[in-house]
Amino acid sequence: MYWGANVGYSWGKSKYDATLTGVGTVSNSQNIDGAVGGVQTGYNYQFGAWVWGLETDIQASGEKGGSTLTGALPLTSVTTDDKLQWFGTTRGRLGVLATPNVLFYGTGGAAYGLVKNSATITVAGVSAVGTFSDLRAGWTAGGGWSAKLEYLYMDLGRTEQTFSGFGVGTIATQTRSTTDNIVRVGLNYKWGAGY
Repeated sequence: MYWGANVGYSWGKSKYDATLTGVGTVSNSQNIDGAVGGVQTGYNYQFGAWVWGLETDIQASGEKGGSTLTGALPLTSVTTDDKLQWFGTTRGRLGVLATPNVLFYGTGGAAYGLVKNSATITVAGVSAVGTFSDLRAGWTAGGGWSAKLEYLYMDLGRTEQTFSGFGVGTIATQTRSTTDNIVRVGLNYKWGAGY
């Protein structure tokens, strides 16, 4: 069994499709990136040169980004801001020992995270602002080397949001998705049995 800490960097994309009531649909994607850091714990079991295990982690994230889409519709602009505030994973791992102290492994499992975003829709100089906070669940997969040098791809799925404003109730519905690439290094402290 082990526990430890890690730091790293993540970069990904936030995509949205927004349908403005009575006007039309706009689509856009924006880059989000930033530093990440957190803690992990897990257990490994060795049989011969093979090692299998289970790991869970929780990460704070400074990943954010924004964009403005103009001219897609007459007299309309959409400005968005996105932030991945924190995320975590629970993953299985299977690896092979290249030497007694060097392990190469693949890993995959469940991912979850808190995504916050806002959108400002401006029509003919009049603006309406919506803010959203979604706890999303998805999946992750990747690989690593030895105790903690790791890459993960993470997909937090899609969510649908309703946007109101201009005193007319629902003015837009939007579907958002978030994907991410994570590279991190860390240190683990091992106690008890297992690799």
